[in-house]
Amino acid sequence: MTAGPAADSAASAVLAAAAASGVQRLWFNSGSELTSFQEASAQARHRGEPTPEVITCPHEHVALTAAMGETMVSGRPAMTAAHADLGLLHHGGAIHNAMWGDHPIMIMSGYPPTRAESRTSPVFWKQQRWDQGSIVRQYVKWDYKLSALDDAGLVVARGLQVALAPRRGPVYLAMPEEVGRHPVATSGPVPSAQMLGIPVLGPGDPGVVSEVARRLTTARRPVIVTDRIGVNPQAVALLAELADTLGVEVRASRYRMNLPDGNPWHTTASLDEFDVVVVLDHPVPWMPALERPRDDAWIGWAGPDPIESRVPLYELRADARTTADPAAFLAAVLAEAGAAGPGDADAVRRRRQRPASGAARAGSGGTPASGVPTPALIAAALDGHLRPDDLLTWEVFDTASVRRTKPGTLFEKGGSSLGWSVAAATGASMASGGAHAVAVTGDGSYLFGSPDSCLWLQQQHDAPVVTVVVNNGGYRTGTTTLAAHYPDGLAVTEPTVIGGHLTPSPDFAGHARSQGCYGERVVRAADLAGALDRARSAVARDRVPAVLDVWVPEHLTGSMDPDRRARPVLDEGNTDG
Repeated sequence: MTAGPAADSAASAVLAAAAASGVQRLWFNSGSELTSFQEASAQARHRGEPTPEVITCPHEHVALTAAMGETMVSGRPAMTAAHADLGLLHHGGAIHNAMWGDHPIMIMSGYPPTRAESRTSPVFWKQQRWDQGSIVRQYVKWDYKLSALDDAGLVVARGLQVALAPRRGPVYLAMPEEVGRHPVATSGPVPSAQMLGIPVLGPGDPGVVSEVARRLTTARRPVIVTDRIGVNPQAVALLAELADTLGVEVRASRYRMNLPDGNPWHTTASLDEFDVVVVLDHPVPWMPALERPRDDAWIGWAGPDPIESRVPLYELRADARTTADPAAFLAAVLAEAGAAGPGDADAVRRRRQRPASGAARAGSGGTPASGVPTPALIAAALDGHLRPDDLLTWEVFDTASVRRTKPGTLFEKGGSSLGWSVAAATGASMASGGAHAVAVTGDGSYLFGSPDSCLWLQQQHDAPVVTVVVNNGGYRTGTTTLAAHYPDGLAVTEPTVIGGHLTPSPDFAGHARSQGCYGERVVRAADLAGALDRARSAVARDRVPAVLDVWVPEHLTGSMDPDRRARPVLDEGNTDG
């Protein structure tokens, strides 16, 4: 990116530096101290100067999550703006997901005026915090409070430089009300993050690369365990090439499409079956309480942060670790392996005679003609419905049986805060130029994600999404986990488990229809495929969001009884199945 035009206010400088650094959208929540952004944006557009598009969002959690969806598809940085400390707090668990999802987002929030003539409301005293950045400091790579003496454009360029540096992640900027409107000198163009320089990782330590190549070539049964290489299509292709060339099995998560489903080198085998384990950009490749590699297994580790410095206590062992770009590391290992001797070539040849354990991921087959929906049957219906270019975001059940073969079409949040899927799909669809997006979420997480705001955002910006709500009438943590912890307890014997069941269940389909969207309740497995087709038509033909409220058996009881679980529907003349 080149430098941006000169700016005449701090807010103008912020937006100009952001645009020069590749930011295309400012996901905006209104605040009295943020009006300078609205004016600066209008002036830039009037002058025909580059400036991020201001996207009005009714809720801060949705704004930050949609920004994540944008960065997932575009690879560019994004920005959010929220009202003072309370708007920043409204981001909630989305801040956790932004960090663990490696999203280069500048999270901004205003700060109340402190000059006497500007303090015209009691809230300007109440919104003052000693250290507003402390709200997010554990979740961001960098934070700063802008002052009138700062070069605002340089501050933004620096923040985005940090956000884009490996490992990518969010940064935070506080913007005081007076500073946004403060005039700045217009002596020259604003800088960009790229002018400051974005560091690039290489293949890693040559000694580690050589040792990994040797181990993968000579091992009896080696495996690569990965989570995040799917963010780079080149890395996906290189992993597939390495697996086939050396006969190496791959245990890949569903954070992204890391290896095309159908590739014969996929494996789900336990780690104790392998004598060489190479971890490639995976925050938690195994949980020692549940499984671990053999004591005599050789373990190599490579990625942007091979010691996971974000985690205070990290006990997973390794024989070698190196900081590396996954694609460059894979290319270097392939080059080293090409020089293998005849004995090594024999070992590779033996492994290649039987690809993995026949664990290539495939679809689940057709949906049965009878019975109730289950997560497995929903996955089967999605597998039959989705096209290669469709986008899928999910946060409820394992999607291993939903085939994905194209990089950049499967997205998981990376963190553990629910309410992510729908807003992320919205931002992803917008960033992709209108790709068909399907968000799969649970009933509890759907409520966490502010569905009113999500549906409004989709309608306002012509980015309708198909949302599949897997509705089991409650929270797993408050039902099945409760039963596991207290199998003989009293709480699980109550007809409605307090703290676990959502009974009666909200009418998600009726709610969607009340907002002018398509809504359908599905209670029979045989109706899943048709409902997905109708939802696609509503999105494509009518340009309205679609919500499928898909009932699955209730936790603990397995109930599908509408008298127990449902409120009356809002419109009896609807298309509910």
